[in-house]
Amino acid sequence: MSAMLLDELMGRACAAAGMPGLTVSLQMRYHRPVPLQTPLRILARVTGTDDRKIFVSGSITSRADPDTELVTAEGTFVAPDPHRARALFPGMQPS
Repeated sequence: MSAMLLDELMGRACAAAGMPGLTVSLQMRYHRPVPLQTPLRILARVTGTDDRKIFVSGSITSRADPDTELVTAEGTFVAPDPHRARALFPGMQPS
């Protein structure tokens, strides 16, 4: 579940930065157990780009203790060519 949440939010971070992309790799690090039935804080941000590659980091913490990382992730996404991007992400406005 943690991997799915981070992958989704990291992909949305790419789109929010105007560079919708597809996951190429996602490296997860589980630091502590993620508690059940506890409000979580999930963050993601684009950390860099290299041509069509987009580098993103993400983390999961509990809302009660946002300074203690439970799970962290580093991901690489790739932006498809513009024609393919329009087909894959029809709601995105051209940049």
